[in-house]
Amino acid sequence: MNTLRALFLTIMLFTVFAASAQKKVTINGYVKDKESGESLSGTLVSVVESGGEALSNEYGFFSLTVPAGEYRFRFYYLGYEGKEERLHLESDTVLNIALAMSMTLMNEVMVSSIPADRNINKPVHASPLSIGSVRLLPSFLGEADLIRSFQLLPGVSSVGDGASGFNVRGGGIDQNLVMQDEAPLYFTSHLFNLFSVANPDAVKDASLYKTEMPARFGGRLSSVLDTRLKDGNDKEWGVTGGLGLIASRITLEGPVIQNKSSMIVSARRSYTDLITRQSSDPDIKNNSIYFYDLSAKFNLSISERDKLFVSAYFGRDKIKANTIFKLNWGNGTGALRWNHVFNPKLFLNTSVIYSEYKYSLGSENSPSNSFVWNAGINDYILKSGFNWYPNIENTVFMGVEGTFHQFIPGKAEPVGDESIFRLVEMPGQRSAALNFYGDHEIQFSEVFAVEYGLRYSIFQSIADGETTVYDYRGLPGERKEPVDPRVFKDWDNIKTYHYLQPRISLKLQAGRYASLKISYNRTAQDLHLMSNTMSVSPLDMWAPSSYNIKPETADQFSAGYFRTFNENRYETSVEVYYRRLNNQIDFIDGAETVMNENPAADMLFGKGRAYGAELYAKKHFGKLNGWLSYTLSRTERKFDGINNGQYFPAKFDKTHSLSMVAVYQLNPSVVFSGTYSYASGTPVTLPADRFEVQGYPVQFNSGNYRNNYRIPSYKRVDLSATFRRKAPRGKRYYSEWVVSLFNVLNRRNAFSVYLRQNNQQPSDFEAVRFAMFGTVIPSVTWNFKF
Repeated sequence: MNTLRALFLTIMLFTVFAASAQKKVTINGYVKDKESGESLSGTLVSVVESGGEALSNEYGFFSLTVPAGEYRFRFYYLGYEGKEERLHLESDTVLNIALAMSMTLMNEVMVSSIPADRNINKPVHASPLSIGSVRLLPSFLGEADLIRSFQLLPGVSSVGDGASGFNVRGGGIDQNLVMQDEAPLYFTSHLFNLFSVANPDAVKDASLYKTEMPARFGGRLSSVLDTRLKDGNDKEWGVTGGLGLIASRITLEGPVIQNKSSMIVSARRSYTDLITRQSSDPDIKNNSIYFYDLSAKFNLSISERDKLFVSAYFGRDKIKANTIFKLNWGNGTGALRWNHVFNPKLFLNTSVIYSEYKYSLGSENSPSNSFVWNAGINDYILKSGFNWYPNIENTVFMGVEGTFHQFIPGKAEPVGDESIFRLVEMPGQRSAALNFYGDHEIQFSEVFAVEYGLRYSIFQSIADGETTVYDYRGLPGERKEPVDPRVFKDWDNIKTYHYLQPRISLKLQAGRYASLKISYNRTAQDLHLMSNTMSVSPLDMWAPSSYNIKPETADQFSAGYFRTFNENRYETSVEVYYRRLNNQIDFIDGAETVMNENPAADMLFGKGRAYGAELYAKKHFGKLNGWLSYTLSRTERKFDGINNGQYFPAKFDKTHSLSMVAVYQLNPSVVFSGTYSYASGTPVTLPADRFEVQGYPVQFNSGNYRNNYRIPSYKRVDLSATFRRKAPRGKRYYSEWVVSLFNVLNRRNAFSVYLRQNNQQPSDFEAVRFAMFGTVIPSVTWNFKF
């Protein structure tokens, strides 16, 4: 470990100071939208004379260091008019840039938020999707869905329609870190996974890191989905919203102090419950299901060097089935962030973050059977990170992050004096994590670039009250017996884990329009989702690494070839990857994951592997554009006690996955779009043997096989049409109608398959296909802005 750290520091210091002998000057500033004042992250800033370039960071800040002299600086952000500034630099200079939307490109559809050649030139490969692109894609019930749109990219998939979250390169949904303004979200779906929690009117942009994960991100094995909320228009007040068949939304934004401070408030709610209340049938009237969410953000430029951001999110789903049961769940986050520019080369962001996820289940069917069960997880996070731009060839990221987790596994209590239920409370859990990281991007030449980083993590499992831990003994595949109890007092350290996570990516330019990239990433995860079902439920419990549960780790190797054509109008790539996973978690058959006082007794620990190839082709703008993605992959797990100790396909394994997206702009007012999705069927476990008892068949699995059958393949076509109405000249009003058809092929795509006894012939079983949707689903939405 000491050798790795010494090597890391030596390389960083040598490359940073190698070019410092000559006196240089630095130009720095922020890039913003001219009309709204929104920061434009990922803006390409280039020096015409030298060919050097940089990207603005998440807050629109950029810094370039060059020898004193006269230069032309170009600023480019796709969808905006490029801008050139000619400057004679003799000393450090602050230059803030406002870019205007391109009137030419506004008449053409765009499906990207950054220049295409950045995917060729930059070492780190993130997959961005602009909200404008997401809005053009066909949507379910008229609600643009950011997370569902990412599933159209290579290497990203889901178990099926109605499944929560997404899977990336052989990882479970809990192995993806989803952040909104740096705050982690633990359940990303509304209405049983039909909508995502990302309100399209409130989100500014989003990027998915899956090939190369910089060391500044951590805590999950597979990917990071980094979403950023809008800052709010600091020029003028405006209202944006939409009315749909199932849900409606409204957003208010504007300046608090002109050009210095702004705010935005965005709300969304579904209203199926309002519809059911109008029914005369009591069985319908007393049932309800709905969701709502609210996000808000405020920012203030305290000085030229200091900016303050305050953001919050709260969302909740509520379901009531007469008096039989009540279910609700939701996320809540809050973040306070401070940006400070120490000098033209050094940028600091410090964040204080709170995140919670709570869920509950209850019943008031009768006074004697009334109860309520509550559970959740709370996070308290403090992080501080530096962006250092020593010269035009080097960018350094350094920082520290501390997190405290409070787990509430479950508390069930009676409601009312007549309830026969007794109070049952699972012991709570605490944990703390401390992470240090360093990333260094080096452009050695126009041909060769490197990014390397190191993340060092310390994780502690902490007693919450007097806590007893056990060793577990037993046969593989069977419930184990707790032995050798150890007692810890409140706040005692139960177990500490240390782990290093090196990352490196190399880029070799192969001509002006092509590059080769190879990368290696080691990631670690110390939070685990306790689920043994096909699709994750909002009631599934999160648990930390502990005395019995080690952190999960993964090593990923990837290589890719990237090329653009026709002056970057077309982008193509092919990537191959191999992932090795350790300390993976599964459960024995029949395991309980809710209100289980000894979950480790039912756990199995093993390893996994995932490998595949991803092909991608994209046309960035024009009247007809879109992309095609194809993934050929294999995802497997291996546990003692399952499948005779041999590798078996994971429950989200898909051999083939194909997506096609097409967007056609008939004229400035009419846009058509369509998507086609195909995927191999996911695995499911079915009985492999049968015997009869008194003439009645009994199905069983003598070999303890897992995922020994595949459901039928998945196919879906979605279509939409957008009809825009622009306001007369000089007016700000804008509106559009979006008409969409979901599942145009009218397929009953199987979510799962199970066996049941045949009613006509009790001695036989029949396979039953369970599908979330089995028909075409039309929708109409009216969007407006003024």
